[in-house]
Amino acid sequence: MLTHYDVQRALALYDLGELRSVCAAAHGLVNETAFAETSTGRYVIRRNQRRLGRASLELRHQLHAWLSTKDVPCPGLLPARSGETSVELDGRIFEVATFIEGEEYCPAQPDQSASVGKALASYHGAVVGFPGTPIMQPPRYNPSILLGLTERLMQRDMLGDLTVQLSWYDRRAADLRAQLSDAAYAALPHVLIHGDVHRDNLLFCHDRVSGLLDFDQVTIDARIVDIADALVAFAQGKPPQNWSPWGVYDGPLDPERIGMLMGGYESVSPLSPAECAAMPLILEVLYLQGNLRRVLTTAEAEPDYHIEVLEQGRWLAEWVQQHRP
Repeated sequence: MLTHYDVQRALALYDLGELRSVCAAAHGLVNETAFAETSTGRYVIRRNQRRLGRASLELRHQLHAWLSTKDVPCPGLLPARSGETSVELDGRIFEVATFIEGEEYCPAQPDQSASVGKALASYHGAVVGFPGTPIMQPPRYNPSILLGLTERLMQRDMLGDLTVQLSWYDRRAADLRAQLSDAAYAALPHVLIHGDVHRDNLLFCHDRVSGLLDFDQVTIDARIVDIADALVAFAQGKPPQNWSPWGVYDGPLDPERIGMLMGGYESVSPLSPAECAAMPLILEVLYLQGNLRRVLTTAEAEPDYHIEVLEQGRWLAEWVQQHRP
């Protein structure tokens, strides 16, 4: 946790006035973040985790500089007296960013979903031509991933408690791969995706996105990966009766909000026919993969828990199949 003393020492290397107050940020599970008020304004102070490394930091700072010249609402990184956009204290790297006014996502304001789509499309357009080279990651929601995850669980399920559920997952993974092969996935339009689109990483002013935050997970992947994550975060519907709280997701999507978010995106950048066809398949992979990973990471849980989790993934996948446009 960043202390007042930590922030004071870091800000001493900047020309940002006299420190008046420090408040810990509500979010930030990986990096430590605090809000600071000085005699010149409000700022966001971040102390980076050591494991992220210099290469990751330099890429992200390069991206911030690039986006500052585009129509994307994201924080600006401020230079220290040295001219660099980061400083090092006791072997830890600090950075200072502009403070963006905004509120958290409000489900009672459905127009925010359309604004998310527009902001995401603007970001995807803005990064075209970006010269930085990110660390390459495996495709996020490629159906081939499901086959590997299912096989690992089958090998671990020595007593056969999950045979019925895993057999379904195995068949569905094969079906999805047949519909969206590795080659077809690779042929989808790829960009430098944000890679971490969820409610903590967007701020809103009324119905408009005022801030897109946290570019730690950027990588090259199909742009509809970001859209799928945005749908799950910002087009959430109400769970049906008797919805199990044990799974990963809070319920299916809301068709009206799907239309608003997708409409917002396509008002800026229309999807290709291949992307439209792949979108529901990607959503299925997202749901199935999320629940498979939950089972893999809770090895000590009771079989009944794992069955509930896997059944949630199946229910959501079948919901997507029933609601394809």
